[in-house]
Amino acid sequence: MNRLVLARKAFRDSRVTAIGGGILSFALALMYVLLFPSIRESFEEMDLPEYMESFAGAAGSYSTPAGYLATEFFSAVPITLIIFAIVAGTAATAGEESAGTIDLLLAQPIRRWRIIVEKALGIAAAVSVALLAGLPGIFLGQRFVDFDIGPLRLVAAMLATLPLLFLFAALAMLLGAALPTRAMAVAVATAGAVLAYVVHTLGILVDELSEVRKLTPFYWSDASKALIGDFEVWRSLVLLAVAAGLVALAAVAFERRDIAGGREGGWWKQFRRRRKGREHAPVEAAG
Repeated sequence: MNRLVLARKAFRDSRVTAIGGGILSFALALMYVLLFPSIRESFEEMDLPEYMESFAGAAGSYSTPAGYLATEFFSAVPITLIIFAIVAGTAATAGEESAGTIDLLLAQPIRRWRIIVEKALGIAAAVSVALLAGLPGIFLGQRFVDFDIGPLRLVAAMLATLPLLFLFAALAMLLGAALPTRAMAVAVATAGAVLAYVVHTLGILVDELSEVRKLTPFYWSDASKALIGDFEVWRSLVLLAVAAGLVALAAVAFERRDIAGGREGGWWKQFRRRRKGREHAPVEAAG
């Protein structure tokens, strides 16, 4: 099989993520930039509550371009694109199985672990296109309004956010390979993303949770620092390492998955068999 053909296939299969997410990212970026002058006029002479200022992170005031983008774009857009990434990630394994194309894929002369790795690369490319589409939206908005923030800092902020999307896409791939159905994998991954986001947000507002939020991937993906020229590469490397570890676990789970057993294969099928055995045991004993 040609090199990276599965990566290209995964990218094509994730076109909804790339195109739909890209349009969303571009439109929101453009809208936020065009709205900034009116937002700044409304808030520059107002003492904002401390909790609103804290959402800007290292970027400082909400009334500055950096603080405004950190609070609005880099808060709303990533959590939305995470959903796209989860859908694409589960499609890589459980999606092929539910569509009935997994047997054709496995019939090719290629190892299962390579299927996971190449599909991970294709999905990573799709979510990258979706997020980076926000850059031309910002640049276009800057042509019409005064929005003074350099392109290098914008690119750095995007690069600081990408590993967050990679991580949840990798988690979705793992769950898609380990859980019996795609619907279950999507539900668990989405619940995990929402829980992590809630904990991170509450950790900003509640002092008692300030340490707990450091365990969430949203804490490590801090675009506000990059927007002020303080791009901490090590934070991105931590997220990339976790994402790579999840992809490796997904490869192991996919290697062990009982495709021939249908959707309820592997450990899930064994669990159900043991459970049914325990349920019928008292009846048989009584008989």
